[in-house]
Order: sequence, then C-alpha cells, then structure tokens
Amino acid sequence: MSTTPRRFGPLPTAILLAIAIAVLWSPARPALPPGIGVDDRVEDRVVGTVTGPVTTTARGTGAVLEVDDAEVWLWTDRALAPGERIAARGLVRTPRGLAGPAMPDRRADAHRYELSATHVERLGEDGGLGARAWRWAAATQARWSRRIEAAGGEPAARAALRGIVIGDRSDIPPALDERWRAVGIYHVLSVSGLHLAVVAGLAYALLRRLVAASPWGGRVRPARWAAPPALAIALAYTLVTGAQLATVRALIVVAIVLVAAMLDRPVRLLDALGAAAIAILAWHPGELFDPSFQLSFTAALTLALRPPSTRRGLRAHLVRGLATSAWVTITTAPLTAYHFQQVTPGGVVGNLVLAPLLELVALPLALAGTALGELGAPLVRGATWIVAQLDHGAALLALGTPVGRVAVASALVAAILVALGLVLAARARRTRLDLALWIALCVAWSFARVPAPDGALRVTFLDVGQGDAALVELPDGSAWLIDAGGHASARDLRAASAPGQAIARTLAAYGHDRIELAILSHPHPDHYLGLAALPVPIGELWAAPEPEREPAAADDDGRSFRSLAAQLAARGTRLVHPPLGLARRQAGVELRVWGPRYRPADGGGEEHCAADPVRGVNDNSLVVTIHYRGRTLLFTGDLEAEGEELLVAANVPRVDVVKVPHHGSPTSSSESLVAATRPALAVISCGRGNTFGFPAAAVVARWREAGADVARTDTDGAITVIIDAAGNLAVDRFVVE
Repeated sequence: MSTTPRRFGPLPTAILLAIAIAVLWSPARPALPPGIGVDDRVEDRVVGTVTGPVTTTARGTGAVLEVDDAEVWLWTDRALAPGERIAARGLVRTPRGLAGPAMPDRRADAHRYELSATHVERLGEDGGLGARAWRWAAATQARWSRRIEAAGGEPAARAALRGIVIGDRSDIPPALDERWRAVGIYHVLSVSGLHLAVVAGLAYALLRRLVAASPWGGRVRPARWAAPPALAIALAYTLVTGAQLATVRALIVVAIVLVAAMLDRPVRLLDALGAAAIAILAWHPGELFDPSFQLSFTAALTLALRPPSTRRGLRAHLVRGLATSAWVTITTAPLTAYHFQQVTPGGVVGNLVLAPLLELVALPLALAGTALGELGAPLVRGATWIVAQLDHGAALLALGTPVGRVAVASALVAAILVALGLVLAARARRTRLDLALWIALCVAWSFARVPAPDGALRVTFLDVGQGDAALVELPDGSAWLIDAGGHASARDLRAASAPGQAIARTLAAYGHDRIELAILSHPHPDHYLGLAALPVPIGELWAAPEPEREPAAADDDGRSFRSLAAQLAARGTRLVHPPLGLARRQAGVELRVWGPRYRPADGGGEEHCAADPVRGVNDNSLVVTIHYRGRTLLFTGDLEAEGEELLVAANVPRVDVVKVPHHGSPTSSSESLVAATRPALAVISCGRGNTFGFPAAAVVARWREAGADVARTDTDGAITVIIDAAGNLAVDRFVVE
C-alpha cells in the first residue's frame, strides 16, 4: 500500500466559473406578504425576526429581517439584537441603487428588499439555537468593544482597532479612512479573510504544540487533535465579527484545510477557494456582484496562483513580497476602478509594510487582551499604540502615493482586465506570450474611459435620486455641470452629499479631472449638496444673486449653500452672477441665460439676472439654454407656474430637449410652457418611489401629447443626449428594460 498522501482532486477554474454563473444568473425575487407594497409612497408595517449578524455603520444599524419566506434588509437608528421579533414601519424598496455611467448595477440584489425604518416596535424574542448563538456573538462583540475603549489610547486609533478586531467601523474618522485608502490598507479596517486565517493559524499552531508537548504527544497525531478546537475558534470569531463575506470565505477555506490536516490529506489552496466560491454562491448568488466578494476572491486567487520561488534569504523574501503585493494591486485595480473609481498604487508598499504589522501584531495583541478582560488592558493599549503609529506612517506614505482617480465604466472591461492580470500573475517563465498579454492588458485599460465622440456635445442627465444633475461635455473636452443633486434630509454632510459621488464616478469614467463651469439653478439642497462630494476643482460657479437674507445660523453644520459656496471659494472657485442673454460661447456651444429676471420696483435700472424677493425660490431658478449645431437644450431648474409664465413671456424658443421643471411636479409644466417649447425629448429627473409622487401622471401626459418622448431617471437611469458635428441628435437610456 502506498504511503504517499492523496490529494483532493483539482476543480478547474473554468468549471467553477461556469457553475458560479449558472447558479447566479437568475436569482428569484420572493413575494412579500399581502399588504406590503414595494417602491411606492405608502408606508409599510413589516413584522419579522432579526436574523444573522447585526451591522453597525455610520448610517445606522443594519440587519436581515426575516418575513415569512422573504428577507428584508432593515436600516434603523435603534439597536437591534439577533432573534428579536419586531414590527418596523417605513418604505420598502427594491435596492437598484443609482443607475448611470460607472455605477455598478444593484438589480442583481433584487431578491432582497430594503426598509429604512422610521419606527421600530419590539414584539418578543426568538428562543431558537441560531438566535441564541447570534445573541452570544453580539454580546461578545459589545464586550470586546467596551474593553478596547476602556484600555485608552488615541480615539482614532481605538476606532480603527475596533474595526480591525471586531469589524465595527461606525466611528472611524473620515480622515483616517482616506489615509488608509491612499496606501491601500483600507481593507484592514474590517475583519478580512486574512484576519480569520491569522486567528485560526495561531490557534492551530499553539494547540498543536500543546498536544505534542503533552504526555500523549508521542501516541497521537497532534494535527488530528488540534484541528477541531482551532476550527471551533475560527467559527466563533466569524460569528463575533458579524460573518462578513470575506470572513465566511476564509472560514470555508480554513475548514477545508483543517479537515484535510485531520485526515492527513493535503489540499490545494485553489481547490479550497473554488469550494468556498461554490458554497457562497449557492447560498447567496447575488454575492458575485458584491465588491467585497470580487476583491476578496481576486486577491486570494492572485496569492494562490503565484508560482513558488526557489530563492532563499531575507532579500529574496522581501523581493517576493514586494512582487506579490504589486500583483495583487494589478489584479484588483480594475475592480477598485469599477466600483470606487480609484486605484491605489500605495498599496504595493502599504500591504507589504503596514498591513502585516496590523494583522500579525496589533490584531493578536488586541484579541489576547480582550480575552483576558481587565488583565489584558495593557495588551490592548499596546495594540492601540501600534495602530496609532502605523496611522502616522500611513499619513506620511499617503503624501507620496495619492489615490488615482481612474474609472472603469464597463463590467466586461473590468472582468477582462482581472482575467489578464491573473494569467500574468500565474506565469512562472517570461516568454513572448507574456509580452502579448501585457500589450492586451494595456489595450484593455485604454477602453476604461468613455470619451465623447469627436466634435460632439454630450449631455448626461444623471440619476442622483430625488434631485437634479446634468454633465455637459463640450467638443473641446471641457466639462460643465448643471446642478449636483443632494439629500436634504440626511443626518450629516457626508450622507447629504452622497449623490455627488455619482457625478464623481461619471467624471472619472469620462476622463475629466476638472469642472470648468458649474451652474446652480437655485439654492435647494437637492440641487447643490452634491458639490461637497466632488473631488475635482471647479473653475466657476454660477448662481443668480439672492435677496438679502438673515445671517447664517451659528449652528450651520456646513450644509447651507452659503457655507458650501465659501468652501468652494476657499479652494479657488470663482463665484459668478451671470448676465441675461448670451453669457458664454465656447467650442461652438452657446450658453444663454433666460432668468430669473428682476427690475427694481421703482423702475430704475435695467432688467437683469437676479432673484426677485416677491417670488419663491423655485420661481427664481436660474434658467439656461445650450445651443449647438442647430439644436437647443433647455434647463429649467424647479420653476413653477409663475416662473414659467415669465419664461414664456421672455420668448423662450422651441427646443429639442427640455429638463422638465421641478421633477415633474403638478405645480409645473404648464400648458403654455409645453406649447412654447414643444421638445422632442422631455427629461424628468426624480428619485425612485419618491415621497412626493413625482412625476405627476398629468404632467407626463401633457408632454407626450405635445409630441415629446418622456425619459425619467427613476426608471431609465442616466439619460445621455449626443449632438454630433452634423447636428444629429441621439438619445441613450442607461436602463433598458
């Protein structure tokens, strides 16, 4: 009988990919119980049980609410505990997300609904074994969090350590977040697969040594006795840290490796990764489109595919580590460019120097300290000090490795880039084939950005939720922006300006690193707050002069237009009050201002562009037209009936495209405006299932009766209008049902 240990049979990557795609392709959307509507304006009362892990973020507390045979992802401001039976009130939504250039499509998650609860009522508690296990995990996580806080140290370092140890990222400062992104170690701020591998590996090694040193060490196989408790520790840590996707993937791999060690059966890392992918996708097919799934498996595949090195010594070890870190950066860069519009070259050094110290030193110290309770406080304090020092190092490294704003607009291009990177990373010998692969990689990256056709004017009405934003790209490559979206009811500036991220993604995908001109129709939050999230400089900001108002409140949190305008001015943006009439001519494009119009009550002075104090803010919207090659586009802001009458009285011309006033409100789109403009295309910018009920059915019908094709960002996603050098007009909808 052969004594050579058998190996688990390999599972070819092509077969794994085919199985994954087959499992994933058509996720079912379960029916909700009677009385619960989706994507409407009616508040729902959803009764269910909180299952699985509870996630704490800056947005609030999130968890899966099991409702009969369906699952609803619940967001709330109150604390939740696994196993609670609750009644939540709010609007149930399908999580499509925003739809536009370089915005990953979330429709694959349609098998799970979302509910942002306005009220939560506790009804009871589930006493099942699973619920008790999750409650133990939540209580343990809370206890460890308190011990980290009690140990002391820099607040930012404590917040980061909680993210590293237990996955709680709720208090991580934005500045630390940005620094760690710049140096490519942002992934360490949550419990990654490597965290679990470190915990399981250290536990297994320690237990194995203890068994070998015991009186029975010479009569038993240490691996057989060390593997089961090490696996139990890995499972417990996975539960305590919230069973994040990367941790679950690592748990499956760790389980396969430990079981193989128990049975004396070597296993290839590639096979273990393949089995983990099949298990996760069979359980939750939509995870294939999750950024953490893609990044986690791509990084792990890169490490598994790297050919072994025959060289020894410290220098060889450092060179190999640097090369491996570089390959991980290359293979994951298309995914970060697609999902986040960022590439972090600093990750090559950050993952080689900073990440190992965090995961191999700070993490074990903190875990040991939290497990020992009060006696372990010095260990936790030491881990916090290490995190603080590494954060200072990250700040210095970030100075020389800024985040690259690079976007990949196509999922197919991103997949091709990842595949080419993995093939190159796996090559042991360099031949002419490698040169061909490198050329193919460079060519594929050239398709990452989507410039406008030569000599064309491209206008993209972006999906920014309940708000307005339009990107205008001139034939000379310049970029203008008309409004910028914004969340008026958000709790802080970061959340309020989130729609601006859709603009930033589009700018990166289309290859713009500057906005030459931004036009604000009027100072309502759903039109200007997105400016706060734009990472590119803005040359000029146009707005109509406002009447004198009360001084800014002392508690202004930075969300007022006055505050935001001051911040932009401090960064070099010129604040301009444009004149009526032809205000700019550039690259064959004419920009004309039509309103608001104001003449002093005493009759003195000429009519000029300024807000009239007797009219409301909406009717004082800055209205402009853009004219190119015989075609005209009209941007109306949030005009209502009075402002529309003044616009018609000013002899607004017939246009080809109109941005429908006030998101399709019934107080706008008067018959006189529709008759005067008679567009071929009417674009309505509004949010899916918005609480206002926009657009009004009568408004949509009025534009259609006038011969206009009506496009809506809530159903069509981003809408792109291209006028070529010959004056031909083409319209493209991002979402095609």
